[in-house]
Amino acid sequence: MGQKDLSRISFLFLLILLAFSLGGCNLGEFSEINNDWSKKILSWDKKQQPHNSRQTNPGTYPVDLIFIDFYEYFGGETVLGPAISIATTSEGQTKQYTESGLMIFDPTAPESSRFTFAPLGLELGASEGDLLGKAYTTGRIVNDYFVISIFLEKYESLGGARFVGKPISEAYYNTEKGRIEQYFENLGFYQLDGDSTVHLMPYGAYACDRNCRDQEPIAGIPVLQSVLPDKFIQKTLELGLPFVGKPLTGVHYALDVRQEVIFENIVLVAGDDHAEEVNIRPIAVEFGEHAQHPEESHDLPLSVFYEIEDGIGYDVPLYFVEFLNANGGTKIAGDPISHVFSPEPSVYWQCFTNLCLQFNLNMEGNERLRPVPLGFEYKDKQNGRVVDFQSGQTLEKLDMKVWERYPYVSSNNSQEINVALYEDGKPLNNFEPVLVVTMPDGSQRKAYFDPSDKTGRSAIGLAPIDAPNGTLIAYKVCLFGFEGEPRCVGDNYLIWDSN
Repeated sequence: MGQKDLSRISFLFLLILLAFSLGGCNLGEFSEINNDWSKKILSWDKKQQPHNSRQTNPGTYPVDLIFIDFYEYFGGETVLGPAISIATTSEGQTKQYTESGLMIFDPTAPESSRFTFAPLGLELGASEGDLLGKAYTTGRIVNDYFVISIFLEKYESLGGARFVGKPISEAYYNTEKGRIEQYFENLGFYQLDGDSTVHLMPYGAYACDRNCRDQEPIAGIPVLQSVLPDKFIQKTLELGLPFVGKPLTGVHYALDVRQEVIFENIVLVAGDDHAEEVNIRPIAVEFGEHAQHPEESHDLPLSVFYEIEDGIGYDVPLYFVEFLNANGGTKIAGDPISHVFSPEPSVYWQCFTNLCLQFNLNMEGNERLRPVPLGFEYKDKQNGRVVDFQSGQTLEKLDMKVWERYPYVSSNNSQEINVALYEDGKPLNNFEPVLVVTMPDGSQRKAYFDPSDKTGRSAIGLAPIDAPNGTLIAYKVCLFGFEGEPRCVGDNYLIWDSN
């Protein structure tokens, strides 16, 4: 017996032992490290080495070269006021106060987030007056606060939550100062009585105190939603949606000119001869890379030998056998085409003609044993990439992951869409993606996610959509850069009432 055979048997034995003895494995928990931003930002270290800058008018300073473009992009002195401190560097961050805020350059942050404003508003707090939100019928809810219309244009023109920060108050009328105010994490807005101009509050001057005294998404083309034909719905009902996974496409003509629907785990295809017959496409064997030569049985315990021909075949662990038997057996999965193998640590696969099964020790419960989502790989190879990123100038290494909470919902239930944003492997905080949902009548609805949190994540709820059973609801999530050109990721979910 060769070394390769011994290695394979070892994998199989390990799989069987782990499957039957480690069912209660716990995953490690990760703790988020919370940085005390306010203390770092508002501390003033006298040992900091100032950049070369020369005082101009009393109480003001030249804007440091590192901040010039950033400062001018946001309107320069007209909007942000003059620089009221020298630029200093501490703990790797360069900072400089302007009248309206504190500019920060952090070379360790994701490329598109290296320049930002400090959350001075969280330290200063929000004054209170007469609540005005109900007096305005237009605006937008952000982070559970209503940004009223007179401030919304300014908020969006300055980059929204990405630079202004999340709102930390409703809009109030300040009787003492005769103005409308609204407070955000990084900047604050006000409008004086009788003046249509929106100004920035002097956050920077308040915070520095004694130390400083000397766009709309590009409209998509509406596309009517496809409803799966009855023959595909019936086959999906027979197999069970949890087994086949969510649909990745509607009905379309494949390269062999047959109708097919690609699901996460399998592909359904209309038969050649019978118009109403729907079969499972043998995508696992078509890939070729998962197939392995059959061998004689190794007589392993807790396994079943599937003979292919002349005494050779594949040993299949009982865990896989029981799962297949509960889901139509080899009539659905097809004959085995591989032995058990490990594509990555703690993950074990075995492939059959139509699908692959995986046993993942890193997962819990029903997620541990399930089909491999080969549908993505098949769609990628046959019909182009699943994710289509549009070009952007400011998010060069953007990774945007999008998923729905439920792979399918009934027409009476709501859905939740989630997004996680990373650039160069680091989470993007305070970015506001836009969700565009194409309704069954072809119209499109748009909504903003809440600003992403420190983990780069955000979520938005969708009201129930009244649509026929088997309707695919397409949606896309877009993120915009400085120039207004979006990066978008598209996906869909199914309206499905199993009753």
